[in-house]
Amino acid sequence: MEQSKKVVSDKWIKASVLAGLWAGIEIIAGSFLHNLRIPFSGTILTLISIILVIGFFQIWPKYGIIWRAGIITALMKSISPSAVILGPMIAITLEGFIMEFVVRVAGRNIMGYIGAGMLTMVGVLIHKVVRLFLLYGWDIFLIYEEMFLYATNKLGFFNVQPMRAVTSLFIVYAVLGALAALLGYRLGQKAKKEQFREHVSSSETHTNQWQQPSEEIQYSTRFLILLVIIIPLMLFALSTFTLSAALILTLPWFVFIFWRYRFAMRQLKKWLFWMQLLIILVLAWFFSKTSSDGIEGRIIALSGGMIMVLRALVVVTGFAALSTELRAPLMQRIFFRSGFRQLYLSVNHAFGILPMVIGGLSTPRQFIANPSRSIANSLRNVNRWHQHLVKSLDDKVYEREN
Repeated sequence: MEQSKKVVSDKWIKASVLAGLWAGIEIIAGSFLHNLRIPFSGTILTLISIILVIGFFQIWPKYGIIWRAGIITALMKSISPSAVILGPMIAITLEGFIMEFVVRVAGRNIMGYIGAGMLTMVGVLIHKVVRLFLLYGWDIFLIYEEMFLYATNKLGFFNVQPMRAVTSLFIVYAVLGALAALLGYRLGQKAKKEQFREHVSSSETHTNQWQQPSEEIQYSTRFLILLVIIIPLMLFALSTFTLSAALILTLPWFVFIFWRYRFAMRQLKKWLFWMQLLIILVLAWFFSKTSSDGIEGRIIALSGGMIMVLRALVVVTGFAALSTELRAPLMQRIFFRSGFRQLYLSVNHAFGILPMVIGGLSTPRQFIANPSRSIANSLRNVNRWHQHLVKSLDDKVYEREN
Protein backbone atom coordinates (compact mmCIF):
# COMPACT_ATOMS: atom_id res chain seq x y z
CA MET A 1 0.00 0.00 0.00
CA GLU A 2 2.77 2.37 0.87
CA GLN A 3 4.51 1.63 -2.40
CA SER A 4 1.50 2.81 -4.41
CA LYS A 5 1.13 5.93 -2.35
CA LYS A 6 3.75 8.02 -4.11
CA VAL A 7 4.44 11.57 -3.19
CA VAL A 8 2.56 14.47 -4.74
CA SER A 9 4.97 17.05 -6.13
CA ASP A 10 4.57 20.61 -4.91
CA LYS A 11 5.26 21.79 -8.47
CA TRP A 12 2.09 20.08 -9.65
CA ILE A 13 0.10 21.63 -6.78
CA LYS A 14 1.36 25.11 -7.61
CA ALA A 15 0.70 24.45 -11.28
CA SER A 16 -2.87 23.57 -10.28
CA VAL A 17 -3.26 26.99 -8.65
CA LEU A 18 -1.97 28.73 -11.79
CA ALA A 19 -4.21 26.55 -13.99
CA GLY A 20 -7.24 27.40 -11.86
CA LEU A 21 -6.50 31.10 -12.34
CA TRP A 22 -5.77 30.62 -16.03
CA ALA A 23 -8.99 28.70 -16.65
CA GLY A 24 -10.99 31.17 -14.55
CA ILE A 25 -9.77 34.05 -16.68
CA GLU A 26 -10.51 32.07 -19.86
CA ILE A 27 -14.08 31.63 -18.61
CA ILE A 28 -14.64 35.21 -17.41
CA ALA A 29 -12.81 37.18 -20.10
CA GLY A 30 -13.14 34.65 -22.90
CA SER A 31 -16.91 34.29 -22.72
CA PHE A 32 -17.33 38.06 -22.50
CA LEU A 33 -15.09 38.77 -25.50
CA HIS A 34 -16.52 36.03 -27.68
CA ASN A 35 -20.15 36.74 -26.82
CA LEU A 36 -19.68 40.39 -27.82
CA ARG A 37 -17.76 39.24 -30.92
CA ILE A 38 -14.92 41.63 -30.16
CA PRO A 39 -12.23 41.46 -32.89
CA PHE A 40 -8.91 39.83 -31.97
CA SER A 41 -10.42 38.31 -28.83
CA GLY A 42 -7.96 35.40 -29.03
CA THR A 43 -5.03 37.81 -29.15
CA ILE A 44 -6.40 39.74 -26.17
CA LEU A 45 -6.77 36.50 -24.20
CA THR A 46 -3.17 35.56 -24.99
CA LEU A 47 -1.93 38.94 -23.75
CA ILE A 48 -3.92 38.48 -20.53
CA SER A 49 -2.46 34.98 -20.15
CA ILE A 50 1.09 36.34 -20.50
CA ILE A 51 0.41 38.94 -17.81
CA LEU A 52 -1.01 36.27 -15.50
CA VAL A 53 1.71 33.64 -16.03
CA ILE A 54 4.66 36.04 -15.76
CA GLY A 55 3.08 37.64 -12.70
CA PHE A 56 2.50 34.24 -11.10
CA PHE A 57 6.11 33.24 -11.80
CA GLN A 58 7.33 36.18 -9.72
CA ILE A 59 5.65 34.66 -6.67
CA TRP A 60 6.86 31.10 -7.28
CA PRO A 61 9.86 31.23 -9.68
CA LYS A 62 10.13 27.46 -10.07
CA TYR A 63 11.02 25.87 -13.38
CA GLY A 64 8.42 23.36 -14.53
CA ILE A 65 5.33 25.12 -13.18
CA ILE A 66 4.40 26.98 -16.37
CA TRP A 67 4.33 24.03 -18.80
CA ARG A 68 2.46 21.92 -16.27
CA ALA A 69 -0.13 24.66 -15.82
CA GLY A 70 -0.51 24.95 -19.60
CA ILE A 71 -1.36 21.25 -19.92
CA ILE A 72 -3.80 21.34 -16.98
CA THR A 73 -5.56 24.43 -18.32
CA ALA A 74 -5.84 22.87 -21.78
CA LEU A 75 -7.43 19.75 -20.29
CA MET A 76 -9.87 21.92 -18.35
CA LYS A 77 -10.67 23.68 -21.63
CA SER A 78 -11.77 20.32 -23.06
CA ILE A 79 -15.23 20.69 -21.49
CA SER A 80 -15.69 24.15 -22.99
CA PRO A 81 -19.14 24.75 -24.52
CA SER A 82 -17.48 26.05 -27.66
CA ALA A 83 -17.98 24.00 -30.78
CA VAL A 84 -14.23 24.25 -31.52
CA ILE A 85 -12.00 23.38 -28.57
CA LEU A 86 -8.98 21.63 -30.11
CA GLY A 87 -7.51 24.89 -31.44
CA PRO A 88 -7.73 26.72 -28.08
CA MET A 89 -6.38 23.65 -26.26
CA ILE A 90 -3.36 23.53 -28.58
CA ALA A 91 -2.87 27.29 -28.24
CA ILE A 92 -2.91 27.18 -24.42
CA THR A 93 -0.50 24.24 -24.34
CA LEU A 94 1.75 26.03 -26.82
CA GLU A 95 1.75 29.18 -24.70
CA GLY A 96 2.79 27.21 -21.62
CA PHE A 97 5.66 25.41 -23.33
CA ILE A 98 6.97 28.53 -25.09
CA MET A 99 7.04 30.62 -21.91
CA GLU A 100 8.62 27.76 -19.96
CA PHE A 101 11.28 27.19 -22.64
CA VAL A 102 12.28 30.85 -23.00
CA VAL A 103 12.47 31.45 -19.25
CA ARG A 104 14.61 28.33 -18.83
CA VAL A 105 16.99 29.40 -21.62
CA ALA A 106 17.18 33.15 -20.89
CA GLY A 107 16.92 32.83 -17.11
CA ARG A 108 14.66 34.20 -14.40
CA ASN A 109 15.29 37.84 -15.22
CA ILE A 110 13.52 40.72 -16.91
CA MET A 111 14.99 39.93 -20.34
CA GLY A 112 13.88 36.33 -20.03
CA TYR A 113 10.33 37.41 -19.21
CA ILE A 114 10.26 39.90 -22.10
CA GLY A 115 11.55 37.23 -24.46
CA ALA A 116 8.91 34.81 -23.21
CA GLY A 117 6.16 37.32 -23.87
CA MET A 118 7.47 38.18 -27.33
CA LEU A 119 7.94 34.60 -28.51
CA THR A 120 4.59 33.54 -27.07
CA MET A 121 2.77 36.15 -29.14
CA VAL A 122 4.81 35.24 -32.23
CA GLY A 123 4.07 31.56 -31.59
CA VAL A 124 0.36 32.26 -31.35
CA LEU A 125 0.49 34.13 -34.66
CA ILE A 126 2.33 31.20 -36.27
CA HIS A 127 -0.33 28.89 -34.84
CA LYS A 128 -3.00 30.98 -36.58
CA VAL A 129 -1.09 30.78 -39.87
CA VAL A 130 -0.67 27.00 -39.61
CA ARG A 131 -4.35 26.63 -38.74
CA LEU A 132 -5.34 28.60 -41.85
CA PHE A 133 -3.03 26.48 -43.98
CA LEU A 134 -4.45 23.23 -42.61
CA LEU A 135 -8.00 24.43 -43.14
CA TYR A 136 -7.78 26.00 -46.58
CA GLY A 137 -4.36 25.21 -48.07
CA TRP A 138 -1.87 27.61 -49.62
CA ASP A 139 -4.49 29.26 -51.82
CA ILE A 140 -5.86 31.18 -48.85
CA PHE A 141 -2.59 33.11 -48.59
CA LEU A 142 -2.68 33.92 -52.29
CA ILE A 143 -6.17 35.32 -51.82
CA TYR A 144 -4.97 37.40 -48.87
CA GLU A 145 -2.09 38.69 -50.98
CA GLU A 146 -4.43 39.81 -53.73
CA MET A 147 -6.72 41.48 -51.20
CA PHE A 148 -3.74 43.30 -49.69
CA LEU A 149 -2.48 44.54 -53.04
CA TYR A 150 -5.96 45.69 -54.05
CA ALA A 151 -6.43 47.59 -50.78
CA THR A 152 -3.01 49.27 -50.87
CA ASN A 153 -3.47 50.32 -54.49
CA LYS A 154 -6.84 51.86 -53.69
CA LEU A 155 -5.29 53.74 -50.78
CA GLY A 156 -2.40 54.98 -52.90
CA PHE A 157 0.36 52.86 -51.31
CA PHE A 158 1.86 51.37 -54.47
CA ASN A 159 5.24 50.22 -53.18
CA VAL A 160 4.17 48.29 -50.08
CA GLN A 161 5.06 44.61 -50.37
CA PRO A 162 2.91 41.94 -48.66
CA MET A 163 5.96 40.41 -46.95
CA ARG A 164 6.78 43.76 -45.36
CA ALA A 165 3.25 43.97 -43.98
CA VAL A 166 3.50 40.42 -42.59
CA THR A 167 6.83 41.26 -40.95
CA SER A 168 5.31 44.39 -39.44
CA LEU A 169 2.46 42.31 -38.03
CA PHE A 170 4.91 39.93 -36.36
CA ILE A 171 6.81 42.91 -34.89
CA VAL A 172 3.60 44.41 -33.52
CA TYR A 173 2.69 41.09 -31.89
CA ALA A 174 6.19 40.77 -30.41
CA VAL A 175 6.06 44.31 -28.97
CA LEU A 176 2.64 43.65 -27.44
CA GLY A 177 3.99 40.45 -25.88
CA ALA A 178 6.95 42.34 -24.41
CA LEU A 179 4.65 44.98 -22.91
CA ALA A 180 2.39 42.28 -21.45
CA ALA A 181 5.40 40.54 -19.89
CA LEU A 182 6.62 43.81 -18.35
CA LEU A 183 3.18 44.46 -16.88
CA GLY A 184 3.02 40.91 -15.55
CA TYR A 185 6.46 41.28 -13.98
CA ARG A 186 5.43 44.49 -12.25
CA LEU A 187 2.13 43.08 -10.99
CA GLY A 188 3.81 39.89 -9.79
CA GLN A 189 6.51 41.71 -7.85
CA LYS A 190 3.89 43.88 -6.18
CA ALA A 191 1.59 40.94 -5.40
CA LYS A 192 4.51 38.97 -3.96
CA LYS A 193 5.20 41.68 -1.36
CA GLU A 194 1.55 42.21 -0.49
CA GLN A 195 0.93 38.48 -0.36
CA PHE A 196 3.74 37.89 2.13
CA ARG A 197 2.37 40.49 4.55
CA GLU A 198 -1.19 39.23 4.12
CA HIS A 199 -0.11 35.65 4.72
CA VAL A 200 1.71 36.50 7.93
CA SER A 201 -1.13 38.56 9.38
CA SER A 202 -4.08 36.39 8.39
CA SER A 203 -2.84 32.82 8.13
CA GLU A 204 -4.83 31.61 11.10
CA THR A 205 -8.06 33.38 10.29
CA HIS A 206 -8.30 31.68 6.91
CA THR A 207 -7.20 28.16 7.75
CA ASN A 208 -10.78 26.91 7.50
CA GLN A 209 -11.87 29.04 4.59
CA TRP A 210 -12.13 25.97 2.37
CA GLN A 211 -13.39 22.69 3.75
CA GLN A 212 -13.43 19.22 2.29
CA PRO A 213 -16.92 17.78 1.79
CA SER A 214 -18.11 16.55 5.16
CA GLU A 215 -20.39 13.90 3.66
CA GLU A 216 -19.47 10.89 1.58
CA ILE A 217 -21.28 9.93 -1.60
CA GLN A 218 -21.32 6.84 -3.75
CA TYR A 219 -19.07 7.88 -6.60
CA SER A 220 -20.41 7.04 -10.03
CA THR A 221 -18.50 6.86 -13.31
CA ARG A 222 -21.83 7.20 -15.09
CA PHE A 223 -22.50 10.50 -13.37
CA LEU A 224 -19.00 11.72 -14.25
CA ILE A 225 -19.51 10.91 -17.93
CA LEU A 226 -22.95 12.49 -17.75
CA LEU A 227 -21.51 15.72 -16.30
CA VAL A 228 -18.80 15.93 -18.98
CA ILE A 229 -21.47 15.61 -21.67
CA ILE A 230 -24.26 17.66 -20.11
CA ILE A 231 -22.31 20.75 -18.99
CA PRO A 232 -21.09 21.76 -22.49
CA LEU A 233 -24.51 21.01 -23.98
CA MET A 234 -26.27 23.11 -21.37
CA LEU A 235 -23.94 26.06 -21.82
CA PHE A 236 -24.35 25.86 -25.58
CA ALA A 237 -28.13 25.72 -25.19
CA LEU A 238 -28.15 28.69 -22.81
CA SER A 239 -26.43 30.77 -25.48
CA THR A 240 -29.36 30.20 -27.86
CA PHE A 241 -32.45 29.68 -25.66
CA THR A 242 -34.95 32.25 -24.50
CA LEU A 243 -35.34 32.89 -20.76
CA SER A 244 -38.39 30.65 -20.37
CA ALA A 245 -36.66 27.78 -22.19
CA ALA A 246 -33.49 28.36 -20.15
CA LEU A 247 -35.45 28.14 -16.89
CA ILE A 248 -37.12 24.90 -17.99
CA LEU A 249 -33.72 23.50 -18.96
CA THR A 250 -31.84 24.45 -15.80
CA LEU A 251 -34.49 23.62 -13.20
CA PRO A 252 -33.96 19.83 -13.38
CA TRP A 253 -30.20 20.44 -13.39
CA PHE A 254 -30.25 22.42 -10.16
CA VAL A 255 -32.57 19.88 -8.51
CA PHE A 256 -30.15 17.09 -9.41
CA ILE A 257 -27.06 19.06 -8.36
CA PHE A 258 -28.40 20.07 -4.96
CA TRP A 259 -29.70 16.56 -4.34
CA ARG A 260 -26.40 14.84 -5.06
CA TYR A 261 -23.70 17.48 -4.47
CA ARG A 262 -25.22 19.86 -1.91
CA PHE A 263 -22.20 19.57 0.41
CA ALA A 264 -19.88 20.73 -2.41
CA MET A 265 -21.77 23.98 -3.04
CA ARG A 266 -20.06 26.14 -0.44
CA GLN A 267 -19.43 28.89 -2.96
CA LEU A 268 -23.18 29.52 -3.20
CA LYS A 269 -23.27 30.38 0.51
CA LYS A 270 -21.11 33.47 -0.01
CA TRP A 271 -22.97 36.74 -0.32
CA LEU A 272 -20.24 38.23 -2.54
CA PHE A 273 -20.95 35.66 -5.24
CA TRP A 274 -24.65 36.57 -5.29
CA MET A 275 -23.76 40.27 -5.25
CA GLN A 276 -21.75 39.79 -8.46
CA LEU A 277 -24.74 38.13 -10.11
CA LEU A 278 -26.94 41.04 -9.04
CA ILE A 279 -24.44 43.49 -10.57
CA ILE A 280 -24.63 41.55 -13.84
CA LEU A 281 -28.42 41.97 -13.86
CA VAL A 282 -28.11 45.71 -13.21
CA LEU A 283 -25.54 46.14 -15.97
CA ALA A 284 -27.71 44.15 -18.35
CA TRP A 285 -30.72 46.38 -17.56
CA PHE A 286 -28.88 49.63 -18.23
CA PHE A 287 -26.29 48.82 -20.91
CA SER A 288 -27.46 45.89 -23.03
CA LYS A 289 -28.45 46.81 -26.58
CA THR A 290 -31.74 45.36 -27.84
CA SER A 291 -33.86 45.61 -30.96
CA SER A 292 -36.70 47.28 -29.03
CA ASP A 293 -36.96 50.59 -27.19
CA GLY A 294 -38.58 51.58 -23.92
CA ILE A 295 -39.67 49.17 -21.23
CA GLU A 296 -39.96 46.31 -23.71
CA GLY A 297 -36.30 46.67 -24.62
CA ARG A 298 -35.29 46.78 -20.95
CA ILE A 299 -37.26 43.60 -20.24
CA ILE A 300 -35.46 41.87 -23.11
CA ALA A 301 -32.15 43.13 -21.71
CA LEU A 302 -33.05 41.84 -18.24
CA SER A 303 -33.93 38.45 -19.73
CA GLY A 304 -30.47 38.34 -21.27
CA GLY A 305 -28.96 39.16 -17.89
CA MET A 306 -30.94 36.37 -16.26
CA ILE A 307 -29.60 33.90 -18.81
CA MET A 308 -26.05 35.08 -17.97
CA VAL A 309 -26.78 34.45 -14.29
CA LEU A 310 -28.11 30.97 -15.04
CA ARG A 311 -24.98 30.28 -17.08
CA ALA A 312 -22.75 31.36 -14.18
CA LEU A 313 -24.67 29.11 -11.78
CA VAL A 314 -24.37 26.16 -14.14
CA VAL A 315 -20.60 26.73 -14.45
CA VAL A 316 -19.99 27.00 -10.69
CA THR A 317 -22.22 24.08 -9.72
CA GLY A 318 -21.01 21.98 -12.63
CA PHE A 319 -17.33 22.42 -11.79
CA ALA A 320 -18.00 21.64 -8.13
CA ALA A 321 -19.80 18.46 -9.16
CA LEU A 322 -16.99 17.48 -11.55
CA SER A 323 -14.40 18.03 -8.84
CA THR A 324 -16.36 15.73 -6.54
CA GLU A 325 -16.75 12.90 -9.05
CA LEU A 326 -13.08 13.09 -10.08
CA ARG A 327 -12.20 11.89 -6.56
CA ALA A 328 -13.75 8.52 -7.37
CA PRO A 329 -11.41 5.61 -6.51
CA LEU A 330 -11.99 4.10 -9.96
CA MET A 331 -10.83 7.30 -11.68
CA GLN A 332 -7.78 7.41 -9.44
CA ARG A 333 -6.88 3.82 -10.26
CA ILE A 334 -7.22 4.44 -14.01
CA PHE A 335 -4.97 7.48 -13.91
CA PHE A 336 -2.50 6.05 -11.39
CA ARG A 337 -1.96 2.81 -13.31
CA SER A 338 -1.51 4.67 -16.60
CA GLY A 339 1.26 6.81 -15.12
CA PHE A 340 -0.67 10.09 -15.03
CA ARG A 341 -1.28 10.25 -11.29
CA GLN A 342 0.21 13.72 -10.83
CA LEU A 343 -1.70 15.10 -13.82
CA TYR A 344 -4.98 13.59 -12.61
CA LEU A 345 -4.59 15.07 -9.14
CA SER A 346 -3.61 18.44 -10.57
CA VAL A 347 -6.68 18.66 -12.82
CA ASN A 348 -8.82 17.66 -9.85
CA HIS A 349 -7.18 20.33 -7.66
CA ALA A 350 -7.60 23.01 -10.32
CA PHE A 351 -11.29 22.19 -10.72
CA GLY A 352 -11.62 22.23 -6.94
CA ILE A 353 -10.43 25.83 -6.56
CA LEU A 354 -12.00 27.09 -9.80
CA PRO A 355 -15.34 28.13 -8.22
CA MET A 356 -13.44 30.16 -5.62
CA VAL A 357 -11.22 31.71 -8.31
CA ILE A 358 -14.26 32.73 -10.36
CA GLY A 359 -15.94 34.10 -7.26
CA GLY A 360 -12.87 36.18 -6.47
CA LEU A 361 -12.55 37.65 -9.95
CA SER A 362 -14.28 40.83 -11.02
CA THR A 363 -17.37 40.84 -13.18
CA PRO A 364 -16.62 40.34 -16.90
CA ARG A 365 -17.15 44.02 -17.70
CA GLN A 366 -14.87 45.13 -14.85
CA PHE A 367 -12.24 42.57 -15.81
CA ILE A 368 -12.08 43.73 -19.43
CA ALA A 369 -12.10 47.39 -18.33
CA ASN A 370 -9.10 46.87 -16.01
CA PRO A 371 -7.58 43.39 -16.38
CA SER A 372 -4.34 44.33 -14.62
CA ARG A 373 -6.17 45.23 -11.39
CA SER A 374 -8.21 42.01 -11.52
CA ILE A 375 -5.13 39.87 -12.12
CA ALA A 376 -3.23 41.65 -9.33
CA ASN A 377 -6.08 41.02 -6.88
CA SER A 378 -6.14 37.33 -7.84
CA LEU A 379 -2.36 36.94 -7.52
CA ARG A 380 -2.54 38.08 -3.90
CA ASN A 381 -4.54 34.95 -3.04
CA VAL A 382 -2.37 32.24 -4.60
CA ASN A 383 -0.69 31.34 -1.32
CA ARG A 384 -4.08 30.80 0.32
CA TRP A 385 -5.23 28.52 -2.48
CA HIS A 386 -1.93 26.62 -2.30
CA GLN A 387 -2.27 26.18 1.46
CA HIS A 388 -5.81 24.90 0.97
CA LEU A 389 -4.64 22.24 -1.48
CA VAL A 390 -1.71 21.23 0.73
CA LYS A 391 -3.99 20.86 3.76
CA SER A 392 -6.22 18.52 1.76
CA LEU A 393 -3.31 16.08 1.30
CA ASP A 394 -1.85 13.56 3.66
CA ASP A 395 1.56 14.74 4.90
CA LYS A 396 3.03 11.38 3.87
CA VAL A 397 2.20 11.92 0.21
CA TYR A 398 3.16 15.61 -0.04
CA GLU A 399 6.61 16.46 -1.32
CA ARG A 400 7.71 19.97 -0.44
CA GLU A 401 9.97 21.91 -2.76
CA ASN A 402 13.33 22.95 -1.34
